[in-house]
Amino acid sequence: MAEEQPKKRVTKPKEVSADPKVATAPRASARGAVAVSKKPRAAGRPKSPQVSAADRQRMIAERAYYLAEARGFAGGDCQADWYAAESWIDAHLSA
Repeated sequence: MAEEQPKKRVTKPKEVSADPKVATAPRASARGAVAVSKKPRAAGRPKSPQVSAADRQRMIAERAYYLAEARGFAGGDCQADWYAAESWIDAHLSA
């Protein structure tokens, strides 16, 4: 039987931006993990989709319902569910 050749370690090529304004993030040393830098948004593109106040409130109410449902509607505080849902919705709308 022929001897197996040792496997070669494969490394990913370094990502290089063609835009000189975009700075590349430093490489992390932990097991080849690479930090990814965010690209700047286009000037004309809005930061987040515009949601009306009524739609935002409906989304918060729905999320609060699902939080209460997840704990089986037992105990808990409906106001705490609302605040948690509000934080979650706002975080996802601003992303």
